[in-house]
Amino acid sequence: MDFKFYENSWIPAIKGIFFFIFGLFAFLQTGTFDTLSIFFDVLIILIAILYLSIGFMVKDIKHRKWTIVVGFFHLAFGIWLSINYGGERIELLWIVIGWILFSSLTDLVEAIMLFIAKNVLGTLFLINTIITSIFAYFTFEMIEQYTPSLLHYLGIVAIMVGLVTECTAFIFSKSKNLPE
Repeated sequence: MDFKFYENSWIPAIKGIFFFIFGLFAFLQTGTFDTLSIFFDVLIILIAILYLSIGFMVKDIKHRKWTIVVGFFHLAFGIWLSINYGGERIELLWIVIGWILFSSLTDLVEAIMLFIAKNVLGTLFLINTIITSIFAYFTFEMIEQYTPSLLHYLGIVAIMVGLVTECTAFIFSKSKNLPE
């Protein structure tokens, strides 16, 4: 395994910003979970647009088909959440948990792709997989008992996930300075 350049440092950067902002909203309790789900939906759709635009517009990107497929899945989650907005909180939570687990799965696939390329930076995506799965677990706990204080703690976990993911993105962005 070697340290090699990773060209898609924007993937963890966008996810990190997403988790951090969501965590701030939940931590500050600026609204109900329904309000947070609207914000969550907007961010999922923005991530989908970013994936799809990069997948279709950047011609020399590695794993272009993977980027496009992931973009469509993000878009599907965003549309699914939009359609079910105003429904029961449990249904909204299941969609959110599904997206978080999907995000965790995409990090795992990115890690595997980097490990196949013998790039040690895949370890960072493996770390992101673990912490995103922990975030899914805490979100799952909200299904049993929703309380504002639990939303507060979920916000703290989301902020931590966002910070770790942003640190990962920073390390990936510095990988371009590595000698070949």
